[in-house]
Amino acid sequence: MSLPLLVLLGILGIYLMTRGQRRADPDAATLAELRRAGSDLARNHEIEFFLYLPDRAAADLVAEQLTAEGFLVAVRPGEGGADWLCLATREMSPELDELQRLRRHLTAVAESKDGAYDGWGATVVDAGDVA
Repeated sequence: MSLPLLVLLGILGIYLMTRGQRRADPDAATLAELRRAGSDLARNHEIEFFLYLPDRAAADLVAEQLTAEGFLVAVRPGEGGADWLCLATREMSPELDELQRLRRHLTAVAESKDGAYDGWGATVVDAGDVA
């Protein structure tokens, strides 16, 4: 078999292996984890969104913007000390469409200041918890 034919078959094999694979949706995965942990997804949750910025000035600018958008925001050094965490919190219903919209928005906000959006988290809210 000729080398060009082997290369073509290799490329075709890689294409066929990856064609049906979709990247996992991180928001859907986090919601599934909350559900498995027993959280009542019909109730509001205090959701924390994690944005990492390269310096304090950038983190403060992002915090100012997100505060104006209704988030409660705290800025502090990142764990490794190389960046700054902008922790934005909002009480809301954990609905997939809205979380995906916020992911796109917060990614754009962080990237506008050379930062990165690193997802969200929430504590479990049981059906019997006081609202």
